Amino acid sequence: MEGMQLLPVAQVINHTLDTSGPTVLEFAFADSSLNTTLQMLDGQLLRLKSNFLPAWSVSLADAGVSPQAVTEANLHGGGLDGGLAYLLERGHLDEPELQALARERALTALVPIVGRSGIVQVHAGGNASAFLAGSDGLQVLQKAERLVHVMGEAERALQPSQRFEVSPTASLPAGSGGHAERVYRAAMRGLTLAELSQRLPMRWDRLTREVTALTETGALRAQDARGPRQVRPRLQAGDTAPDFCLPAMNGSDLRLSDLRGQPVWLVFNRQSTCALCNPHNAQLIALHGRLRALGVSVVTVWGSTVEDLRDGVGRLVPPYPVLADPNDETYDAYGLHFSWAGTLDPRNLPTLLQGVRMMGAKALKSDGEFTRMPAEFLINPDGTVHRAHYNAYGSDWLPVEDVLAWEDALRRA
Repeated sequence: MEGMQLLPVAQVINHTLDTSGPTVLEFAFADSSLNTTLQMLDGQLLRLKSNFLPAWSVSLADAGVSPQAVTEANLHGGGLDGGLAYLLERGHLDEPELQALARERALTALVPIVGRSGIVQVHAGGNASAFLAGSDGLQVLQKAERLVHVMGEAERALQPSQRFEVSPTASLPAGSGGHAERVYRAAMRGLTLAELSQRLPMRWDRLTREVTALTETGALRAQDARGPRQVRPRLQAGDTAPDFCLPAMNGSDLRLSDLRGQPVWLVFNRQSTCALCNPHNAQLIALHGRLRALGVSVVTVWGSTVEDLRDGVGRLVPPYPVLADPNDETYDAYGLHFSWAGTLDPRNLPTLLQGVRMMGAKALKSDGEFTRMPAEFLINPDGTVHRAHYNAYGSDWLPVEDVLAWEDALRRA
């Protein structure tokens, strides 16, 4: 954009509202996720292109239109205009509802940009007259400006290309509303704020408000704001198991405290293709039916990303939660350490050879976990640690017999 003139977005839109005939405004910004295209006709905002806008099918579903009706509209409508007309004709949507939906979509596109300046290209023409879902440009612009005006300084400072992450060992504040929980859980996917706004979907002013509030409580943080590592002392029997919330390989997430009331076998592994960990998980998979019948929940944590999990342990198709902690924060909270001696211990060799046969050359991948010593924890239904087993060497896994004896003792208690 060097050498090009930046113009206030609101001023450009306001000026174009007085232009007769169809006009297309293309706004470009240093942060390309803000780039927006607006089609206007005689003061009306018509077609919009924005990285913050969800698909029309999502907007219609949020407005209460059934998925079946949306599918039928797509099949019979021959495009967006025809699809909307189809929904109106068959009573799935009325005119006021469509206009309200159009206004909300226009606000979704405008709120992120009306307080900014950008490069603009103006084009005359375009097929605008047939579009049903237009909105009053001046009304939408004025409302967007009001919404931006009441945003706090911290909210305005947020940029759409920023990424926020969940602090695994922090909890969602008690009493947090539905919007906060949706943002909190979606942040585990590693998306930019613009992507979060589109996929939730959530208008920019609402999203920035929730992100700011969650950041102030420590539940969220900017990806580059991670503090220095702090490994806690090893857990002992009777300690309360530190709570955490991590993304799962299947696209969901899991908070340990949600399993309160049932015994949990918590297994901390190394990386997703670990030749020492995958043979142990093959054993867990074989035992899972028996463990589930006994009421024991198996949860595994790995020092890899969700994507890497699918390419590693995911090939074994584990029936239990497989969680990603590539930053090792839960490992630190549970007092896990690294050890060259434990990694090179000759007792690892039989398991290592089995793991290499399972994972092939991928077993050599480390993800920074090469000298990591795994650990396992038997957690009682009340959330206290029954047994903390820190591997003395890489394949020094907790004997299955000990797990079954613990479960038997719980049932007899």
